[in-house]
This record gives sequence, C-alpha cells and structure tokens, in this order.
Amino acid sequence: MSNIPHPFRPYPQPVSGASPTRRQLCQSLLAGAALLGPGMLPLRASAAGALDLGREPDLLRALVKMRGSLDSELVIGWLRAKRFSISQGRIEPLCGLIAAAFSRFRQVSDDLFEAVVLEITHYTDFETWELLDTLVMPFTNREVEVPAFRFGPTTSRFAVSLDEREEFEPQEGTTQEAFSPAATVRMTKSIHPEYVRDGTLLLRHEEHGRVRPTDSDIPNMFYKESTIWSAPLDDVLDPNLTRVDALVNYSAMTSWRPWMHMGDVPGHTSSNGHGARARSIDELPEDFLAYTRRLHPDVLEDPDAALGGLEE
Repeated sequence: MSNIPHPFRPYPQPVSGASPTRRQLCQSLLAGAALLGPGMLPLRASAAGALDLGREPDLLRALVKMRGSLDSELVIGWLRAKRFSISQGRIEPLCGLIAAAFSRFRQVSDDLFEAVVLEITHYTDFETWELLDTLVMPFTNREVEVPAFRFGPTTSRFAVSLDEREEFEPQEGTTQEAFSPAATVRMTKSIHPEYVRDGTLLLRHEEHGRVRPTDSDIPNMFYKESTIWSAPLDDVLDPNLTRVDALVNYSAMTSWRPWMHMGDVPGHTSSNGHGARARSIDELPEDFLAYTRRLHPDVLEDPDAALGGLEE
C-alpha cells in the first residue's frame, strides 16, 4: 500500500562474486531457520500436497494467499501508519494515514500473478486521526492542501523477483498529478522467507521504485517499502485454502511529493504502521469507513463495480 501511483517495485541488491540462485538462498535460509531461537522452525511443508516454501512458485503462492487470493474473488486489506518528515538528520511528525486496498488476483504462470487493485488512502492529523484538508509542512511552515488519494483500478504484478519499466501518465479528473508527474518508472519487487515462530509464518515483501519525470526540471523521485506478512503456517501450506487471515507490518520511505511544495528542501518522508486482511467491508476500521463514505461512497456501495474485472 504505497500511497503513490502504482506500481512501484523493489530492487534486488547486487551480490559480489558468484551469485547464488534464489533456490540456494531459500535452502540456506531453511537450513538456518532452526538456529534462530526457541520456537522457530525451518520453512518446510507439513504434509503431502502442501506448499513447499523452498520452491519459488510455492513461495509466491504463499504470499498471494496472505496478501490476496489464489482465486479471482474480491479481497480487502487495510493499513494504519504514522508518517514523518526527515531533513538533514531532523525528524518531525507529518501526518497519519489510514488506507485500504481492494484487489482481485489471478495466476498468469507458475512464476507470476496479476492483480487488479484499487487503493484509497486518507491523510489524517498525526495525533487525533481526524481527516486533513490542509497541513503545515515541517521545515517550510507552508500550509498546503492535502489531496484525496484514490488510485486505480490498475494492474499490478507479483513474483518472487520482478523488474519492470513502464510509463506513467496522470489520469485526467484525478489527483494523481499531486503525487507523481508524468514519468518513466523503474519498478522492482521481491519476496523473502523470514522464519516460522510458534506456528506463525512470516514473509517479507520488498518494493522499490525510481521515478524519472518526463519534465527534466522536476527532480527524480523514489519509493521504498517493506512489508512483513504473518499468518498461521498450517493455513498457508494447506492446499485446500485459497486465502488466509493475515497481519502486516509496514515501513516505507518516499521522496517529497508535488502536493507538499517542498521546493529545494533536502529530505524525504518515512512511515511505519500495521494492518490486516478484512473478510468484509464491515471489518475495515471505523474511521476509514467514515472518511470513505464522505469522499468515495461508490467504493463501499459496490466495491466489485469500483474495482472492475480482470482482463482475459
């Protein structure tokens, strides 16, 4: 849940010398998982027919079960976070955010899933969680208008390792230009097994994007996100389940966005928070529901219509 125009993806880091394969890295982690401490276990399938997290296709399916669904049913997840402004070592509170993503997944191949995603984010007061119309930016003391964020539906792809480049053009009649100008976007994404503790599986999902605006006078921008997804291991491995209840821990760094009007002030924002899967709209946080009824009532009235369908 990036709060900037999607998709932005993570960058695999270069490894000096001979580069191990993804499978070798998984096998190394599996072998070492038992050494992590009491209650921690290797990431291995528990029964015949269950997922084997040492295989990349099964690792991908595990994340999709935690974040989305192996079928084409509508899935919903929410996130609550605090955002800070950082400039030359100084850290100042900026705002809160409460967001939800409405998604529908489909499998393209053993190594790739696609999802149609609609994301809504509400920016709030840092302490009270009241919806913001304006905000005084740290470091400039300039009062700026806070735009409503609604992005999508758009297609996003998921793989154990993904590296993409595409052109982004803000859609007319939206606030997208307040978050990113027309640009070439380099996007990468990756999935990493963490460990199992007390029967709970944790997977890490990394995203990183570099945004090069078409207008050469606008500075390059970036987005870096890390999410840790957790769910009962037995449920994730169960071949009879297409989705599982999951929790998520979230951290991200972003460059200044156009709506912030930060000019030449050096710095960026940093966010951290938590969230979960929602089985229905009624399970979304009350403040998200109240703000969405005010700004985007069509999404709550008919999320399937707002999301649209996957292209065949």
